[in-house]
Amino acid sequence: MDRQDTRQDPSGPSSGVSGGNDPIRLFFDYLQVERHLAENTIDAYRRDLRGFLTHLEGAGIAFPMEVDRDAIHAFLAAGRQRGLSVRSQRRRLSSLRTLFRFMVVEGLIEENPTSLIELPRDARRLPRILSLEEIDRLVECAAETSASAPLRDRAIVELLYSAGLRVSELCGLRPGDLRLEDGFLRCRGKGSKERVVPIGERAATAIGAYLDDERAVVANSGGEGVFLSLRGRPLRRRSVALILDRAGRAAGLAPGVSPHVLRHSFATHLLQGGAGLREVQELLGHADIRTTEIYTHVERSHLKEVHGRTHPRG
Repeated sequence: MDRQDTRQDPSGPSSGVSGGNDPIRLFFDYLQVERHLAENTIDAYRRDLRGFLTHLEGAGIAFPMEVDRDAIHAFLAAGRQRGLSVRSQRRRLSSLRTLFRFMVVEGLIEENPTSLIELPRDARRLPRILSLEEIDRLVECAAETSASAPLRDRAIVELLYSAGLRVSELCGLRPGDLRLEDGFLRCRGKGSKERVVPIGERAATAIGAYLDDERAVVANSGGEGVFLSLRGRPLRRRSVALILDRAGRAAGLAPGVSPHVLRHSFATHLLQGGAGLREVQELLGHADIRTTEIYTHVERSHLKEVHGRTHPRG
């Protein structure tokens, strides 16, 4: 197979190593047979490695003997010059890391040229947040635009904002998780980790009204969740997303109102009110406080906006 064939099929003999010892072919056998990766994932590896081998060929670099860190850096730099996104760059480097790590383990090369090369940093976009006035409009519109379950939809919006729950946590709630009279609930977060979080009086009242009225009508269908469909089945994430989308449009808000936007708003408003980062971390159920720290950037951007709007020399 010539070099042009190599570019078309990076899983074929392309490394200059003859026969069954070809590292690229061995690598794709490993992905398919040992790691059992999905075909779409393997296709992504093929695309990344095809681009890498084409780059090496153009630069006159023999694979794998002459590949070093400088060659990896040059490949990534070429991608940046062509306008590849940071996400694509990160995926490319990840593919190369997997390949060369495999080759070291198999004894095909002695040193991994991708070691000590950092992944390109993805620009962290600040999460969108809603103002208190927008939250109020969203709650009212959730009830007003719901033809069949206004109490349920109001309670959902109130609770997502009041407790900062993930949508999966909300959909997984069961009646036994609620302690409305005490203002608490128990939820199961990522990794099935349980945590107890407080809920506000408005949310507790809205949930109580829903439980006594609408849920009581459909609960005899055997649904175990707190929030049920009209058929008595636990509400799904997509249904919650549709409720928020409909309410957001009715409230005149910008598109994209989601459960996570309410969670972001919950965290940011707590920090604006004087809550500490550790407390917000615990309430959100973040395992690593660095995940929570993004909200300090939101708070700083809010303060900067307030300063520019209100300071006489802003």
